[in-house]
Amino acid sequence: MGTDYELPTWAPLPAVADEGFDRLAATVARTLGVDRSLVVLVSKAGQVLPGAFGLPEPWATRRSMPLSHSLSQRVTATGRPLVLRDAREDPATAESPSVQELGVVAYAGMPLWGAQGRPIGVLVACDLQPRDWTAAELDTLSRLAAEGSRQLQVQAVELAEREALAAAVRDDGTARAAAERARSMLVEAEAEADRTRLVARLSGALLTAGSLPEVLRAVDRFVRSPLGSRTVLLGVAESGCTDVRVWSVTAGAPPPAEPVATLALTDPHPLTAAMTERRLVTVATRAEGSGEFPQLAPLGPDTETVLAAPLVLGQHSAIGALALGWTQRRELDASVCAVAADLALHVGHALDRQLLQEHRRWLATGPADPVT
Repeated sequence: MGTDYELPTWAPLPAVADEGFDRLAATVARTLGVDRSLVVLVSKAGQVLPGAFGLPEPWATRRSMPLSHSLSQRVTATGRPLVLRDAREDPATAESPSVQELGVVAYAGMPLWGAQGRPIGVLVACDLQPRDWTAAELDTLSRLAAEGSRQLQVQAVELAEREALAAAVRDDGTARAAAERARSMLVEAEAEADRTRLVARLSGALLTAGSLPEVLRAVDRFVRSPLGSRTVLLGVAESGCTDVRVWSVTAGAPPPAEPVATLALTDPHPLTAAMTERRLVTVATRAEGSGEFPQLAPLGPDTETVLAAPLVLGQHSAIGALALGWTQRRELDASVCAVAADLALHVGHALDRQLLQEHRRWLATGPADPVT
């Protein structure tokens, strides 16, 4: 058997009944008076039967057959009609399962043409006994096949349109998602740049701070504007000492030269927890944190959200921490926590220098109590 056309790798319809093609099959059976009529679409994977009349089970429900059952493959392979008075007498078809199992005897198949001008299916009329097909019957079947081809082409084009639209929608969604990712990355990059500039500005201010009040003043200016914090606590505990000296500065108030309170390292407070556990400590709301931290003083009775960060004192034996307090609930997201960590790093360096200077002055004046 010569092959003029390569079988397609897909069929434009799934293996389910199609109302329009079922109607076409019924018209063929009624017009030609045959036992069975099929609309067959053939591909490399097999054949599907979107239109059928007189087809026995399980094929009537299954609506698909392997190519081993296909007499129609000869039609789609050549693009020419196949007419058999008795398929049992044709050596090429006598052993076909369609003949042996489905009882097909007389067969007439006209090609169905796809939108690309290739035969991809067959309109079949068949009987269960030999039949001499007349020229009028074959002309009728050819005319109905032309109608089926148009119907098939319309559905194929509609399917292609739907697929094209689906592809456009997918690509549009991909483009929108990419644009949103780019926008988010830009926003994050801008926020990171802002944070970096602010931290650099604070670092520069802390480099020139000559005293602890000046350190507190620089921190207060920084956290009030970009972070909106109302109160800042700075806690320091000398090595081997369980007392934590705490300085506090409130927005708009001058920083104190002396500690405003004393905590024990064992007190349940965000400041002491950050110092002893060396981690960021967050209190989303006063109510939510009341179990772990029943008292937030000296942050103030109106404090709602707290973020405490440990200080790095590389050259001094003391330990310290910084706590920021907000009078309204503040979302402590990754950006705010990153700012607090950067803040604690530079404050730690400044505090380290101040403590070392005080210790040097104490050594120069003799065994007197250090002043910080």
